[in-house]
Amino acid sequence: MTAFSPRDAGVAVIAVAALLTGCSSDPAPKAVSAAEVNPLTQCEPLTNEQIQQAVHADTLTAHTTPPVCTWQAERAGVETDLTLTFTFTEHDSLQQIWDRAREDGYDTEHLTVTREALGTTITATGIYVRDPRDLGYCQVSVALNGTITWRVQNPSHTPAPDPCAIALELATLTIDLSP
Repeated sequence: MTAFSPRDAGVAVIAVAALLTGCSSDPAPKAVSAAEVNPLTQCEPLTNEQIQQAVHADTLTAHTTPPVCTWQAERAGVETDLTLTFTFTEHDSLQQIWDRAREDGYDTEHLTVTREALGTTITATGIYVRDPRDLGYCQVSVALNGTITWRVQNPSHTPAPDPCAIALELATLTIDLSP
């Protein structure tokens, strides 16, 4: 039997250290979470130009702090501006949104959105959520790789322009860009 020398111990320590740190001196690549790469979680469901066109706004001011994204749309020559809010969640289902809305006294209605994208027909189910006390409020929530929600609020509380038509247009444009 051979004796174990201090030199052998040093070689063993170096070998173990090499095994533990790997063969490369380069640091391990940083893991990227889904939230960092998904534009829906970063308040980038659409470009400002797309939002501005959809709501016929002259100016659009973003007040975005993920996960809640808000824009103020100003429309020249029209008495009313609009507040637009977008949220995306991977965890809430349409049924949960439906149930919460009904519990809070909102009217709900099913909808189906169909969109052509990249030579494929995309169909998504969704819901309208209307506030019977505020004709200037409408929410459209659609299930597609999570749940996207667009809320449109007319601060004058009037139904013109139609907040549901605008929310549906924004949701349809967002579905076209969903991952």
